[in-house]
Order: sequence, then structure tokens, then C-alpha cells
Amino acid sequence: MLSTRLAFSFFVFTALANLVIATERTAVKRDDNLPARVPYVFPPPGTDAVADAIRQRRVNGTLLDLDGVLLQDEGVASSWNDFFGVIRDNNSLPATMRELFILRTGVLNNAAYVWLQHEPVGASVGLTLIQLREIRLTPAFASAHTPNTSLTPELNAAMVFADFMTKSVQVPQTVFNSLHKFLNDKQMVDAVATVGGYNLVSRFVVALDVDSKVGVPVPIPTSL
Repeated sequence: MLSTRLAFSFFVFTALANLVIATERTAVKRDDNLPARVPYVFPPPGTDAVADAIRQRRVNGTLLDLDGVLLQDEGVASSWNDFFGVIRDNNSLPATMRELFILRTGVLNNAAYVWLQHEPVGASVGLTLIQLREIRLTPAFASAHTPNTSLTPELNAAMVFADFMTKSVQVPQTVFNSLHKFLNDKQMVDAVATVGGYNLVSRFVVALDVDSKVGVPVPIPTSL
């Protein structure tokens, strides 16, 4: 009887362990680990303070291909981690708006890598499939004239704002005001920092062809 119980306990433990491992792999596996235009640098855990600081922000402590490129220059990598730690984890924007800004800049800059990283995040914070499709498929500036949008008024204003910041750089006062009526002054600064920051990310990953995603179309969401 004891041996049967032990065998059953071992079976349950093994099954649970495999489930945890599978879940972690699903959460972590957003890169295809394809080459970039410069070699990746992935110091082993515990051997590099900057890499370990980046790991603290990553799911299960797993470095992304983006991190591997950044770690070619630890000064850049460290500053990047500090800045985007605020943008991603400590800004004052609603999470759905933050992810809309990030995804929209990825679309407008043809940065498939950014979209692939953030589509699951957008869904996890509440963006629906139809909203993700609208963010992906709406031509630049067209959302201001879309009568049957799936986006809330504040998210629609955010998308117009992202379009102007990304494609025109200059943002008309009317566009600024349309978003400002939903956000306070601090949030407006965070909005500009997020769109500007992820324009940097988009251009960085495209110029260095991180994960060999240059030329890969930005995916169109089909399911969550």
C-alpha cells in the first residue's frame, strides 16, 4: 500500500512539474532565437550584474533576443532597462492604453518583433481580439474618421495621438487636447514617453534585425 501511494505521489508530482515547465515555456517563448545583425550576448545567471538586473524584469528571468543585442554595450543595456522598466511597469497610464501605444508604434514602423512580444501582453491586460485587429489593420490617421470603432473614446484618441507622433512627429493641438481630456498632465508625459520610447524600440529592433524579423509582416491577430 505504501509503495502504491509513493508511486501515485510521484506520478502527481511529475505531472505537475511537467505542467509548470510547459507553462513557463509558453510564457517565455516569444523569440525564435534567430540571428540578428550582431551576435547576441547572454551571460550565464550570476555572472553579470547588468544581465541579472534585466532578468529581474523578464518572465521567469529569461533574457530576450533584444536583451542579447543590448548587452553588446552594457551602458546602453543598463540605461535601457531603467528607462523601459518605468515605461512598462511603473507609468501612470491605463494598461490597455500603454499596450495600444506600444502595439501601434510597432505596426506603423513595420516592427513585427515588437508586435509579437506585446500582442499577448495586450490581450492579458484587456484588449479584445477585435480591438487588437483594429490596432493592427487601421491605416495611419484613419481611426479619427472611423465611425464604428471597437475602441473606447480614450483608446481611439490614444491611437490618433500615436499615429501623429510616429508618422508626423508634430502633434496638432487638437489631437493633443483630445487625449488630454482623458489624462492628467503626468499621464500625458507618460503617453509621450511611451510612444517615443517604443518608436526607439521599433527602430532599434528593425535596424539590427533582432530575431531575423525584418521582412516578416506584422501578424494579424486571429485568436486570443
